Amino acid sequence: MNKPLPEIAGLPVDWNTDALTFDERLAVKETKARLRGQLRPVLTNDAACEPADGVQYWMYNGISLPEHAQTFAELGIQYELTLLYPRWLGAERSKTLGHIHTYPPEGKINYAEVCEVLSGEAIFVFQTLDVENRRASFCQAVRASAGEKVVFPPKLHHFTINAGDDVLLFADLISVHARGNYDGLSAMRGGAYRYGSDWTLNSTYEYAAPLVVREAEDYSDRALTRDVPLYELIWRAPEQLRWLNEPESFSQCFPELAANLPPHLLG
Repeated sequence: MNKPLPEIAGLPVDWNTDALTFDERLAVKETKARLRGQLRPVLTNDAACEPADGVQYWMYNGISLPEHAQTFAELGIQYELTLLYPRWLGAERSKTLGHIHTYPPEGKINYAEVCEVLSGEAIFVFQTLDVENRRASFCQAVRASAGEKVVFPPKLHHFTINAGDDVLLFADLISVHARGNYDGLSAMRGGAYRYGSDWTLNSTYEYAAPLVVREAEDYSDRALTRDVPLYELIWRAPEQLRWLNEPESFSQCFPELAANLPPHLLG
């Protein structure tokens, strides 16, 4: 990491060995640990998650400085950090449990999300999932490094892989109304593809579409660029974040990204 973490993140958060330290001015509404044993449903065998009581990653939710609290509340979004250790899970690289977002009341499209890598190398994996028929008809992965942003489209199950040998720290902005449903990927013992030294197919699936791997890109029309930390959009361009609570506007806000998704997802 060439620049200090507070400069990269755009807020006063720093490292303490392999943990985060927060300036006393920062509000952190929730701190949660994901233990290795809790990842058992998405791993190939129980031995892969030993020691079961070891922390695989930390989640810090609802982070803000006092002067930005009202803007967060008005937008109905929150800023989150995830610290994912590089400890392998058996033959797989370190990863998150994975989920799909919930829907707004009466909504036909669920909540989207945007992430930013602050340190390390990440692979964000997205897929459709038909649990009953054990199929994933759309599979995509996006590689990203420090400063790069990745938009999470609606209606896709997703999880994050630590693709490097160092701690991965990434941030996200998401609607406060969104919740994660972990049942689908847990029922299939994880995503359609696993990543260790290379990509391998998860044998639980009867069919998985070929995995398309692409690199992260800027979305300058939405002010999502490598030059501006995600947190700073709260005071630089808060109006550019309203799409996080307006799922139906996703295709209009990200037309090129939407064009690469299966048509039925956003129809």
